[in-house]
Amino acid sequence: MAIRILLVDDHPMLRGSVTDCLLRQGSKFEVVGEAGSSEEALQKVAQLEPNLIIMDVEIPGENGIELTRRIRRLYPAVVVLILTAHGGIQRINNALDAGASGYLLKDCTAQELIAAVDATISGQVYLSPAASTAIVRDYQRQMKGEGNAGLTPREIDILRRITDGQTTKEIAYAMGLSTKTVETHRVNIMTKLDINTVAGLTKYAIREGLCRPE
Repeated sequence: MAIRILLVDDHPMLRGSVTDCLLRQGSKFEVVGEAGSSEEALQKVAQLEPNLIIMDVEIPGENGIELTRRIRRLYPAVVVLILTAHGGIQRINNALDAGASGYLLKDCTAQELIAAVDATISGQVYLSPAASTAIVRDYQRQMKGEGNAGLTPREIDILRRITDGQTTKEIAYAMGLSTKTVETHRVNIMTKLDINTVAGLTKYAIREGLCRPE
């Protein structure tokens, strides 16, 4: 019986390329549907009952990681393989924590995509070489006492102040820095953590014990 696959990505061209790649495997895979948003994806999962979902992280509506968490809760037998352009360690960890069985980057080869599908549908976890490298390096940093995604002590201090609600000017004044320097640190923090909002930084800081929730 063919593996039933649902594609979730807001780029039709990407969905078409993935479909072509899968269908070249003969009758092994069946692409039963496509979705361009989280809302459409939930509808298609209920209607089409796929075995596997290949999903991007950045999609309209609920992001792919939160959608993965919801789908895995509602349909625990459905396997989710993340296919994205984003390879940050925090995003990889979040996807795996949400229940994804694989994490693949969009610059992968057709052979790697098929290998990832085969592995995840067989109950294994598949990580692209870049994702595996990011996880190993993060582990090595933690073993050396350099946790928190490689943030420096100053960046951790600024992160705490950001999550406390301090403005850039307030942080600069308190730390004796220029506002430009604080902004540079803010960008570096967000890049290292692969988090783009203050709300996301706050959730990270609480989870890592860098600040206490009110």
